Amino acid sequence: MSLCDDTLLCNFPKCRAKLCGFAWVTACSHAFCDQHGSGEFSRSPAICPACSSALSGKLDIVRTELSPSEEYKAMVLAGLRPDIVLDITSRALAFWSYQVKCVLLHLYQSVFL
Repeated sequence: MSLCDDTLLCNFPKCRAKLCGFAWVTACSHAFCDQHGSGEFSRSPAICPACSSALSGKLDIVRTELSPSEEYKAMVLAGLRPDIVLDITSRALAFWSYQVKCVLLHLYQSVFL
């Protein structure tokens, strides 16, 4: 993700590739390109390459489609109570906010350190 667009970047050290198609997302709020995600998370136990957190839970690592179909978007939250939908939305926005913070930190470190 750059400051001027809405694209996530791979959090694998020294990769920083724009994520497109699919991404691997972790419970510790990191995102990885398909190449690094499939390589790193095929090991057991899985460890986050960005922060070294243990990822042992069933849903600690998810491979997600970054541009889901309209059909998927129409149904994925259907039937859930509004408070659950808002909770999911809040978590998704917190993830996005954290990713922006990571980009800013990376830019700061590359310029000033």
